[in-house]
Amino acid sequence: MLFDLEPKSRREDLYDFETELRDLINGVINDKVIVVRGLRRTGKTSLMRVALNEVGCPYIYLDVRFAGRPRQIDLIELIRRGLEDFLVRNRSIIDKVRDALSRVRWVRVGVSPIHVEISLGESRRLSIGELLNAINDLGAELGRAVVIAVDEAQELSRVTWVDFDMLLAYAYDNLRYVKLLLSGSEVGVLDRFLRVNDPEAPLFGRYIHFVNTRRLSPDESLDFLRRGFEQYGVRPGDDFLVRIVNELDGVIGWLTYIGHQYVIEGKQSIEEVLEPAIALALNELRNFLTNRSPRYRVLLKELFVRRSWRELKAALEIAEGKPINDKSLYVLLKELIDHGIAEKVNEEYVIADPILKKAVLKL
Repeated sequence: MLFDLEPKSRREDLYDFETELRDLINGVINDKVIVVRGLRRTGKTSLMRVALNEVGCPYIYLDVRFAGRPRQIDLIELIRRGLEDFLVRNRSIIDKVRDALSRVRWVRVGVSPIHVEISLGESRRLSIGELLNAINDLGAELGRAVVIAVDEAQELSRVTWVDFDMLLAYAYDNLRYVKLLLSGSEVGVLDRFLRVNDPEAPLFGRYIHFVNTRRLSPDESLDFLRRGFEQYGVRPGDDFLVRIVNELDGVIGWLTYIGHQYVIEGKQSIEEVLEPAIALALNELRNFLTNRSPRYRVLLKELFVRRSWRELKAALEIAEGKPINDKSLYVLLKELIDHGIAEKVNEEYVIADPILKKAVLKL
């Protein structure tokens, strides 16, 4: 169902995106490192899941969204859940999976019921390279690569005690039966994490297959809504549909969320269906602003509409009553763009997400 809030896993539930899906499937089949990039709620997770299921390869899925500052115990739990999910989805090869994981000193696998335990012992050292080697051995035993799919991979940059770019390069160079599928909505942060343009970075010079998600066009957005409502036998008026299309600017995640609010939650006015989405976006903004300069709040208020560099600099100077230098503004805007909150359009800056715009008014 198009309005199902869970990420899609079947092609028939994935609206359009045929070009992106073919590109991603081609990348998963042929390349070692594949990266899906795009703004929040533009279908990255659904695209990844559908592609993995279409290819039919074994995959370990890790959703890297830490609550707060990540600790080693958080990374351990992320790995444990990912391995446990992998075992549950691959019962037919469970003996081979157990055998491979038995070579990792800190992993224990049980099958009645299926569960994974991680115990680091006295060394207290989490050797992810050891786990990657075991997964490569499993792939060699199966005769096909195992994909490690990492959703919101830029969050790993917050794990400062693990050198992930070195691990990625090691897997790329040495592990024939391991592929890496990464996604990120904070595109600039993801690029900083991968350091793809840094000649001194471990991954520099290695081919990475990039796939970008996109906004729907107005016609596609209208078609998506009509198809979704038809699945529930509902036919809202054209005025309602057109206003939703204009409000949401082709962000398929918000179109899905609004459709769900209408048909499942029974909220049928524009204000009712938008209210929970705005509350969700407002919470994301507040999390971003925590422990950051008050200057970001000033900029966000200005970026409700498109603003030039000069206008933004003037707004900050008026707010603070003193001049600011260009470098300071550059750093602020780059951070907003890197986190997918703002975008640059024709030499002007604006908030990238239509619901985030509405949330800014409530800051």
